[in-house]
This record gives sequence, C-alpha cells and structure tokens, in this order.
Amino acid sequence: MNLSIFYEKTDRFKTIRDLTYHIANVGVDLNDKNKNREDIDIAKFSYDDARYIRREMQLNNEDLYYLYIYVNIYSETIEELEYLINKVEGLLESSGMQTRRGNFRQEQLFLACTPLYENKIEIKEASKKNILTNGIISTYPFISSSIFDEDGIFMGTNLYNDSLIFVDRYNREKYKNGNMIIFGTSGAGKSFFIKLQILRYRLMGIDQYVIDPEREYEKLTESLEGTIFKIRSKL
Repeated sequence: MNLSIFYEKTDRFKTIRDLTYHIANVGVDLNDKNKNREDIDIAKFSYDDARYIRREMQLNNEDLYYLYIYVNIYSETIEELEYLINKVEGLLESSGMQTRRGNFRQEQLFLACTPLYENKIEIKEASKKNILTNGIISTYPFISSSIFDEDGIFMGTNLYNDSLIFVDRYNREKYKNGNMIIFGTSGAGKSFFIKLQILRYRLMGIDQYVIDPEREYEKLTESLEGTIFKIRSKL
C-alpha cells in the first residue's frame, strides 16, 4: 500500500470574506419559517461550521487548507486486491473516515502516489477536505505525542510505528530527573550514541561533565574546545 498526502493552503483573506458571505446567506435561510425541518438542520450545521472556521482563523491565527489523501493498494491477484481494499475501507470507516474508490480515475490516483506527486484536477474535487492548521498536525507521519518533546534531541526511531523520537531529558516539568542508562552488546554502538548525544547537547548550549577513566572522550573534548581535568589518587 502506498499513501500520498497533499496540502493546499487557501488564501486567508479571500477565505474569511467568503465565509462571512456564506454565514450571512445561511443566516437568512435559518430565519425562513417556510423551510422544512431537514433543510433547517442542514443549514444550521453549515452555519455553525462556517462560524467556527472563521473564528479560529481570526482569533487563533489558524489557516485553512485543502487536504487530499490517496491510498494506492496493489496485489498480484484480483481476489486478493478486492480483499485488501475491503479490509482497508473497513479500518478507515470504523475510525469515522469516509472513503471513495477511484473508479475510472486509477491512472490519476496512481500518479498521485508516485514520486511524480501529481495531484490532478480530475480527482481533487472528489477528495478535497477542509482542515485547519491544528488538524494538519495529526496527519504528519513522523510524530508520536508520547515520545516527542519540542525542545528535545533526536534519539532514534520508534520500533513500533517508525516515528522519530525526540527527548528533552532536562525538562523537569515532564521528567523527575535527567538520568538515562544505555544497554547493548559489545560493538552495538553505545559509545557512539553517547558521543552523538554530547555533540547535540553541546549545540544546544548545555554544559556537560564526563567521567572518563579510559580517556575515550579526550579527542572529542578537545574538538569541542572543552576542558580536561586529570585526577590522580595518592596511595
């Protein structure tokens, strides 16, 4: 399965102007006593949505985007393909997402999921979804909220979902202390990982102290223009 996501930012001032015009028109419909109940409910839903989007753009500095998500599923047989499509559709719809098959638009959808990254006009109208800036954050595939600190440094990738892990060990509001222990077999890269962390914390301006009985970090300290203290015990 290949997944392709497009974001298309709208013109801020034009969007607010169009929303204001839409709100005024729908407001007139809501005051029309001759409308049946179903029409009033639809108009009220549209009215509330438009007011919410305009408020977020004006007060919280949100931007409105058009979001396009395309899923390209492939298989060696027609039977397996149909099975996979039904399975993916079921998973998405169980999460409250609406899906549409790209019948007679397979070529355009295929191109959208290739490195060519072409979002053809023929499929845009059928897949367009309005979304604010806050909503776009949830579509970014390399963030896990449980292991992502805004001021953290890169530690590695999550084994379960391949998201990037950023940890700020010195965030006292989130962690009780900055202690960390590293396990690994010989030659697994423990020393390399620690030296990488030292370099990254150095770039962030954090003072660091290394107890190094084997003088393994001497060259790194000199490269970073650090200070070396030689401590010797008397017998």
